[in-house]
Amino acid sequence: MRILSLLLFFFSLNLAAQQELSKEEVAQFQEKMMAKANELETLQANFIQTKKMEMIADETVSRGKIYYQNPEKLKWKYTEPQDYVIILIEGELHINDAGDKSVRNTASSKLFGKIANLIIGSVNGKLLQDNENFDISYFKENDNIIAVIIPKDEHLSQMFSEIQMQFNAESLVEKVSLMEESGDVTVIEFSEIQWNKDIPSSVFQP
Repeated sequence: MRILSLLLFFFSLNLAAQQELSKEEVAQFQEKMMAKANELETLQANFIQTKKMEMIADETVSRGKIYYQNPEKLKWKYTEPQDYVIILIEGELHINDAGDKSVRNTASSKLFGKIANLIIGSVNGKLLQDNENFDISYFKENDNIIAVIIPKDEHLSQMFSEIQMQFNAESLVEKVSLMEESGDVTVIEFSEIQWNKDIPSSVFQP
């Protein structure tokens, strides 16, 4: 369930209060995003993850740190309420649950491969290019751009019904929200984002 929660990057926004981008604005944003993605070598940030379940009034809040190194090294380190680490590297998903370690090979499962691409694409913004697996619409809210992403893939759509990615004026992802068919929602908000700062190789050691 932790892996599923990691993917459920989000919360439902009031699209009625937002303005849909024109084709020209979408093209300009995509061009800007591609340029930003091509410049990206490393990224690290703090995050707060909030999970709200339809049948439970209380919210579950987790905190931690994310590390990304181009092209496919990603680490999610939960520090609160407990230690939990997920490292995606060289086609393998390494999980460390407070000392209990396990490894899953994404190449052996088409679904895990798509999950890996989803995670990486959400961080570097390249998910917005995946028109084969997703229908994507764009909206403007103040200085932010919100990409509303609907999965086409049957297996992915069973995990979540909609993803929303919020980009700030610098085209950096500040918030990701994912909604499940059940009504459960997970929101991950990033802060203290550091762009292209060296990350020690030891960070990605399983």
